[in-house]
Amino acid sequence: MQNKIQPVLIGLLVIASFAIGSMWTELRTLKSGSKSQKQVEEKKEGEVAGEEAETEELSKEQWEELMSSSAGVKGSDDAKVTMVELTDYQCPFCKRYVDDSLGQIMKEYVDTGKVKYMLRDLALPFHSNAHITAEAARCAGEQGKYWEYHDKLFASQAEWSEGEASSLLKGYAVNIGLNEWEFNSCLDEGKYKTAVDEDIAVANKLGIRGTPTFFINGKKLVGAVPLATFKAAIDEALAE
Repeated sequence: MQNKIQPVLIGLLVIASFAIGSMWTELRTLKSGSKSQKQVEEKKEGEVAGEEAETEELSKEQWEELMSSSAGVKGSDDAKVTMVELTDYQCPFCKRYVDDSLGQIMKEYVDTGKVKYMLRDLALPFHSNAHITAEAARCAGEQGKYWEYHDKLFASQAEWSEGEASSLLKGYAVNIGLNEWEFNSCLDEGKYKTAVDEDIAVANKLGIRGTPTFFINGKKLVGAVPLATFKAAIDEALAE
């Protein structure tokens, strides 16, 4: 009897080992596929945002068109250098730039009167809440708090990036001391939808496809490059 059972047990062990091996292989394949998909998504973001400095200069007419309007502006009109940023509030590279470089640029160049800083919107089509947040920032600007709202949006990017954002955007307005009724009416009516669309149209006309993109006295700089790269470009413009 024992001799008959042993072959059966050995057979069952072989089958079980094969099944476990197959499951392990499938699990590794699924993990690999998931990782590859994440890499593809990150690559897509990287390609759109650009992380390399590019040298390209606008014509005088193009530069004047880009400076003709802005969502927000800081600094002196008499500044020797004008810096224009095209941003997308849902863009992770734009947030990186705000976290790593913007504050120091404001402190060293804008607050000291050396640079006039202008911001225009480039809400990218695959960021579902980029457009409405750009509109919301302009609504905050009506009450003199564009930059405070700008900072709040980037600080809270992970919170509002998925799903319906309107209620959160209205809550942020209250948090920074805006008149709730005025802000809500502005946002609900889509008061600045056309203005954001016009910014996007200008960017497309100039061949600007990614964010963040900057122009320093008309010279192009793309991506969340290191602070030292921004400072070198600004200092070069100041020295001209």
